[in-house]
Amino acid sequence: MDKQAIIEQLKKDEGFSAKSFWDIKQWTWGYGTKAPSGPGLSITKEVAEIALSKRVDQAIQEFSVIFANTTTPINAVREHALVNMIYNLGMGGVLGFKNMLKNINAGDWKAAAESARSSLWYRQVTSRARRICLELQEGVTR
Repeated sequence: MDKQAIIEQLKKDEGFSAKSFWDIKQWTWGYGTKAPSGPGLSITKEVAEIALSKRVDQAIQEFSVIFANTTTPINAVREHALVNMIYNLGMGGVLGFKNMLKNINAGDWKAAAESARSSLWYRQVTSRARRICLELQEGVTR
């Protein structure tokens, strides 16, 4: 898995915020990482990049756990898309995509993408989610 490629995509998807802000369920800053509670706290780009790298390591490890027993081959593009989802939603969030996971295990990438498209996540994350779903469905970078 190409960690640096995942980091570069996440930097584009998340953007950088030096100040903490409320993001649906938690305080967030940097490149979409959890911040201490409270508005307007600051993080430097250097510290945010360290947090991003650690969180990507965690998301890659969670990917390995989620898909440990999957017999369907998952190419690099799909791996990166799924790690991106795990970074965004957490392991528990992705485990909630039961139909998507069932379809991945069956090797039905089109149905897996359709399952993700019918989620609240898809409506909230918009262009990022559209790209991820296309990558899941087609197995090529978008």
